[in-house]
Amino acid sequence: MKMVDKSAIGVIKTKGSGFYKNFLYFIKNVLILFRQNFKEVMLFILFCTVVTAVISNTLKNLLLNAMMNVSGQTFIAPVNMREVFLNPLSIVMALVFAIVVTLFSLFEIAGLLHAFSMAQIGRETNLSSMFMAGLRACRKAVHPQNWFIIIFIMILFPLTKVMPLSGSTVKLILPGFVNQTIDYTQSLFVLYNVIYLALIIFLTVYIFSINSFVMQENSFVKSCTKSRKLVTGNFFEVLITLILLTIILNFLINSLSSIIVVNAKEFISFLQRNRGNIVAKSEDVGTYTYVLRQILKSFISPAVNNAALTVLFFRYIEDKGELTSISRDMFKAKKYPKKISIAFFAVPIVLLIGVTVFVANRYSFLAEKCSKPLVCAHRGDNVNAPENTLPAFEMAASENLKWIELDVHQTSDGVIVCNHDSSIKRTAGVNLAIHDNTYEELVSHELGEWMPGDYDHVKMTTLREALRLAKLNHMNVQVELKGHKDDVGFEENVLKVINETEMHDNVMIIAQDASRLRRIYELDPGITKGYCMFIAIGNVEDIYYTDNITIEETNVTPELVRRLHAQGKKVFCWTVDLDDTVQYLVSCGVDVIGTDNPMLITNALDKADYSGGFRRVFHILMHIIANMDK
Repeated sequence: MKMVDKSAIGVIKTKGSGFYKNFLYFIKNVLILFRQNFKEVMLFILFCTVVTAVISNTLKNLLLNAMMNVSGQTFIAPVNMREVFLNPLSIVMALVFAIVVTLFSLFEIAGLLHAFSMAQIGRETNLSSMFMAGLRACRKAVHPQNWFIIIFIMILFPLTKVMPLSGSTVKLILPGFVNQTIDYTQSLFVLYNVIYLALIIFLTVYIFSINSFVMQENSFVKSCTKSRKLVTGNFFEVLITLILLTIILNFLINSLSSIIVVNAKEFISFLQRNRGNIVAKSEDVGTYTYVLRQILKSFISPAVNNAALTVLFFRYIEDKGELTSISRDMFKAKKYPKKISIAFFAVPIVLLIGVTVFVANRYSFLAEKCSKPLVCAHRGDNVNAPENTLPAFEMAASENLKWIELDVHQTSDGVIVCNHDSSIKRTAGVNLAIHDNTYEELVSHELGEWMPGDYDHVKMTTLREALRLAKLNHMNVQVELKGHKDDVGFEENVLKVINETEMHDNVMIIAQDASRLRRIYELDPGITKGYCMFIAIGNVEDIYYTDNITIEETNVTPELVRRLHAQGKKVFCWTVDLDDTVQYLVSCGVDVIGTDNPMLITNALDKADYSGGFRRVFHILMHIIANMDK
């Protein structure tokens, strides 16, 4: 067995006063630990990844079904989220689920810390010992005095998205429209970044609490105290060291991914004697590079980050003369019979086979070819013209689009106008509430002078004007009901304009407020309606007052689309402004894609793959892998 050099055994001796030399010694010893027990570490991460993915997804589906059962619901949508998720039994079940998934993360972290601790003293380990280290940490964590570690792993690491110590960590992902709202609202953007910075500082102070909890005989509260003492006087060194490590690690993974994919594509092209289209080739390289990057990150990042924390932890522990406080259990490398070792791998293999058979049967419809979705200009072509105005709708018409989407409010004198917000402050710079002002007062303000181009004299557009334009250009229209709670006869007036412009059969009325759709259903059951939702789980086809579903893009699944199509409902998704999502939505089978940038999405649809079978499954899997850490 090759022994590590003495500088990596138990301590890291700083051979210089500068941070630069310390950092170089840090990197050197991280690489030494990463190399030691490499095979066991990679197999252990693979085991945890497979088992966690299978069990967590199975439990998630069971959880959602149980939540609906105890709440007496058959679906989960914005209209009933409160009843489903705030049911006391639902809360308890959700907490249990989160704890179980978090324990999987702790299991993986503890196993990796054991392997790197063994490497730190120059010894080898085995998978069985890593499993036992993980089980010891989980057994310790379920004690009431240690429950805070569950919150620490469940919330802090996912929110900061730095130093991923486990590929099993719960992903806390904000919906796309929430991210857009934060980006577009200055106060929310500042608040978000202030909170994020505070979490980073907090994480830095308590970064060694997991090391202490796993490696020492401490409760988690004492482990937090231990971490704070270790970081005291070393805060900036720890912070900068971990930031630099993250930058270097991401750079290396990105570079390695690009090198592998580019050379693989070139080699295949050489063998096929096919130079191919340079644009298509570059797009393929970008997609596959991102996917490979995510796969490498899932295996390399947890290993390197746990090795890095082990190196720093041992250094600071040694500096304080507390090496003897590390539990002897961390250095146990007990050999287990081959039957037990085989059993460890038999379980995930059997699970994987079972899941594969189940998935193949459940998603057999993916063998069918896909149809090309239509493009809907969200608020018109608002990349090239002011949103919700005639120029934006005219631009969409010139691009031969079949759908436009617009938002409507009612003025104080009963005119239905196109505007997204309840006031014109964002578009006109004047804080006037639409429901408090007459149409004449609102139309006196210009909406497009802030935008490049000849839009200095653009005025507020009425629904009547927009529908006349759509009729002239043979376009269908999604009319989203916004309005104000004090509006009188809002839905009636919207229907009146639709009927008077003879667009009844070419309009789909949509709303995020279910009560508005129910009112439309009462007034005119025959007009097409679409419930606009950011979450859709279960039998959403049971929503009687909607004919179609419009859903936020990140919540679209092939299974959801298939079930809705079987009920004769169409699936509209919003708001897709990046072309890297298009292929996934095509493979899911959506009917209409809403976007702020119609030409970008149209071009992406022209180049998309509409094959069924393996290629369709492949595209869906690539999208899932590529979005693992978004």
